[in-house]
Amino acid sequence: MADFAYKNSYQPLYRSTDESDTARKLLMEFILQTAFGLLKLMALIFIIIVPLIIILELFRSYGVLEKLTKLISPLTSRLGFEKDSVFPLLAGIVFGISYGGGVLVGEAKKGRIVGNQAFLVALFLALCHAIFEDTLIFIAQGAIWWIVVLTRVATAFMITALVAIWLKKQGHP
Repeated sequence: MADFAYKNSYQPLYRSTDESDTARKLLMEFILQTAFGLLKLMALIFIIIVPLIIILELFRSYGVLEKLTKLISPLTSRLGFEKDSVFPLLAGIVFGISYGGGVLVGEAKKGRIVGNQAFLVALFLALCHAIFEDTLIFIAQGAIWWIVVLTRVATAFMITALVAIWLKKQGHP
């Protein structure tokens, strides 16, 4: 029988059984390869994230973030960040936008961060968060780490500085 056979003149062509089996095999192979690739990626992310969460807990226990906050305050003040804004900024840069955002909300509720400071921290974190976690994931996919870090940090610094200058010119403290 030919590759294609007419059932009748009003019906479309249909493929023979052999070609249907080939299509099923290809589809199954695609599904299995995709599933295996996703499992590998999930394992890789797990291997990266779990140690970072442990490090976060150790940093929190020993007050490392507070010490780093004092260390980088001179740099962040040039961007327009006040002293109390640095801790949530640093938390978000190191440990991700969820943790940094949570710290930011907590500090705002306590009245330590108000108005434009909260906005500037959120802006910076939107552009540059989870710098270690994301970089490790990109490295695992073949990226060059310093290009990833430099691009993200430089972009966040430039945009945040420009917005801080614009806000001051608009009369916002």
